[in-house]
Amino acid sequence: ETAEKSPETSTSTEVLSKSRIKKLAKLQKWEVWKKIKRQEEREKQKLKRQQAILAGIERTTPSRKELKHNRTSKSSNPISVAVDLDFDDLMIDKDVCKCVKQLLRIYTVNRRSDAPIPLYFTGIRENGRIHSTLERNDGYQNWDVTISHKSFMEVFDRDKIIYLTSDSDNVLEALEDNHVYIIGGLVDHNSQKGLCLRMAEEKGLKHARLPLNENVVIKTRTVLTINHVFEILLRVTEKQSWKEAILSVLPMRKGAKAKEGSAQDDTL
Repeated sequence: ETAEKSPETSTSTEVLSKSRIKKLAKLQKWEVWKKIKRQEEREKQKLKRQQAILAGIERTTPSRKELKHNRTSKSSNPISVAVDLDFDDLMIDKDVCKCVKQLLRIYTVNRRSDAPIPLYFTGIRENGRIHSTLERNDGYQNWDVTISHKSFMEVFDRDKIIYLTSDSDNVLEALEDNHVYIIGGLVDHNSQKGLCLRMAEEKGLKHARLPLNENVVIKTRTVLTINHVFEILLRVTEKQSWKEAILSVLPMRKGAKAKEGSAQDDTL
C-alpha cells in the first residue's frame, strides 16, 4: 500500500515549483530584453559610423573587421593570462553572473589591444553555473579565448605558472616573458579570504601580488575585480609603468592616488 504524501510535503513541492517557474519566466524575459538592447546598440553604432563618414571624420579606433584580424595567435605579447574558474560551488548565483560579466569585459578589452594577451578561461565545470551563464552569451564559443574544462595545472608547465593573489607577500616587480599569470575567478573574496594563496602554496606554485601599495594610496580595500587585474597586466605589457597602469585602470571611486617617491616604475 502506497503511503499518502503529507500536506506539508505537497505544499513545499508546490512552492518550489512556483518559485522555479517564476525564475524561468524572469530569465526568459531578460534574454528577450538583452537581444533587443543588443540590436538597438548595433543600429546606434551603425548610424554613428554613417554620420562620421558624411561629416568626413576619420576613424580613431580599429574597425570590427580590423579587430577580427587582431588575433592573439599573431600577437607579439610575451606573456599569457589564465582565469581560474574552478570556484563554481563557492559563489552565489549573483556573483557567478558578476564573474561572467567580468570575463566579457576582459575579452573586450583584450581584443581592442594592438598586442592582445593570449587568454585562457580554465576549470569551467561542464554544465556548471559558470558554463550555463556563459552559454547565455551568443557566440562566446567564437571568442579569441582558449576555453577549457581542464585545470590550468593540466594546461601549463608548472614552472611557468605564477598565481596572482592579493594575500601573497611576494610583490610582482616585473612581468616575465613566457610565463602565465593566473587570476582567481572568485568574485566574493571576503567569504573566501586567503583561499587562492592557500591553494597555490598547497600545489607548490609561485605566487605574487600586484605592486599596488608600492605605487598608489587607495582609500578603499585593495582586492580588485578580475577584469581590473587583467587590465593592469595588459597596460604593463603595453609599456606603461605599474603606477600608470594602476591609476588608469582603477575606478575613481577607489580614490587611488600616486604614491610619492615610489620605485615601482618598471614595465616588462
